[in-house]
Amino acid sequence: MFKWILCIAFVLSLLFCGWREYDAQRRLEVLRADITDRRAELQSLHDIDQELRVYMMQKDALQKRIDLINQMKQRQRTAASAIAKLSGVEPTTIESAAVVNNTELVINRR
Repeated sequence: MFKWILCIAFVLSLLFCGWREYDAQRRLEVLRADITDRRAELQSLHDIDQELRVYMMQKDALQKRIDLINQMKQRQRTAASAIAKLSGVEPTTIESAAVVNNTELVINRR
């Protein structure tokens, strides 16, 4: 009788170990499939990240050009104000125009 109990306990322990091994293998397969999916998702995000980096570099270059243009505009305030003054004068009455001392606009009329 003791042999039968020992044999049943041994078979039950083998079944339990087999079931645990099967469950571990199944979970491992699920985890590997999940890792593969995540890597594919990460690759697509990497491509998007590269596009974003290129866009940001272009944006920075454009911003530098805009800043440079704005600096040049600020340096040319005299010419801009002179053009604004000239736009208010009838063109047929102007004989000549000159900017004096980088600040004043002198208009010689006919």
